[in-house]
Amino acid sequence: MTKAKPLFTDSSSFQRTDLFSIPGVMRASDLKSGPSAGQSPEQWKEFILSAVYSRISVEEIEEKPFSTEYTAKELYQSLLKKAPADREWKVLFRLFAAFYSFSALAERLDETNLAPETAERAAYDVLFYLADEAYDAAKISGGAPPFAFEPYIDLLKTDTGRLLAFPFERFPAARLDLYRLLWDSLFTKTEWRKAEQTRLAPTSASSPVQHAAYMHQLYLIGSMERFVEQAATAPADLFPYFLHWLQDAKRSERFVHVLRAAALVAHDGLLSIENEYSRRLFVRQIIRLMDEDDVAERTPSLVKELYTALLPFSYVSLSYFLIGRGDYADWVDLQLLVGAELADLDKAGLKTVIKEAPELALPLLHQGISALIAERNRNSYRRAVRFMKRLRTIYKKLARTEEFERWLDWALSENKRLRAFQEECKKGGLLDD
Repeated sequence: MTKAKPLFTDSSSFQRTDLFSIPGVMRASDLKSGPSAGQSPEQWKEFILSAVYSRISVEEIEEKPFSTEYTAKELYQSLLKKAPADREWKVLFRLFAAFYSFSALAERLDETNLAPETAERAAYDVLFYLADEAYDAAKISGGAPPFAFEPYIDLLKTDTGRLLAFPFERFPAARLDLYRLLWDSLFTKTEWRKAEQTRLAPTSASSPVQHAAYMHQLYLIGSMERFVEQAATAPADLFPYFLHWLQDAKRSERFVHVLRAAALVAHDGLLSIENEYSRRLFVRQIIRLMDEDDVAERTPSLVKELYTALLPFSYVSLSYFLIGRGDYADWVDLQLLVGAELADLDKAGLKTVIKEAPELALPLLHQGISALIAERNRNSYRRAVRFMKRLRTIYKKLARTEEFERWLDWALSENKRLRAFQEECKKGGLLDD
């Protein structure tokens, strides 16, 4: 892959060759003094980037990728010791240290020739650690920061936008996570968010994380109808990023809008999650976040739409939801779709359907009985006969006994070579009537 040029540095200042000849560049262990309150934000940024680039090289990462996490955390803690003494400036420096350590480390990793899975294992935890550190500091720095902080926040805002920019492709989830956390907690002015939304307006060249960042600005300014509209045309691999919005909106009016948007991309979006276990876990997290009764009361069709889009991982939730709402026709269709076994369905709604809407249960019983006979063993034949007797009872209640008799004759004829099945039918009393 082509090595990326730095976005967070002056490319003429931080080349790996002859790095230590650059004034101010030193290893963290050699740092004699740190930035002071009142120094320019650019000086703070250069101090932190210089420390990271001098301590963590591409060659070292490639040679010992799994030591990267420990080196980066140790360096970050060393940087914090160089913070200004004043409490407010100290918190702001912590934010700078976490943000630019994240930026520089991600950039370094982008420059390596590591296999994607190796780079992911080497840096995943430390990048999210630094993102959380930046968020914690931003929460303290936010609110009404001193006037002197404005140029520092402006610089962070500009460089936060660059987190998602070309040519960096690795760690999109971590980059977006930090982006959203800072826009949630630090860059809170409405005019900033609207300007950022305009800047990020999606094009055909926009990446999934850039789409997500654009939608995040819509979310923050409360433009939820446009949020839903954007989801309808967004790439499917945007879906994993919905968890952040669902968690954040759980107790607000925006939750239903986010859920509706998620339902639009869920079916194809699930395929963008790497394996079945991760898909199942993700669906479980979404379902746990939802107050099913509340959502169903406010938007009756939405729960069913979402559960349907999340199949097969939402099967149990959808099955219980449909039976609980008395939607028996759709419940039967669902069981036919997934090929559910009759024995399992007895406890999951079959008895209710037979009682409340017996005619709807007929296709399900027919399919289930055929599946049991096809198993070709005596135990399955016994179970098939038990359900055949229940089928006979339903046909009697519906005054369609002759139809059942014709079907029974066909089933016996179709399986006439299955002596054990014929014997079980006789033992069950099906041949005496």
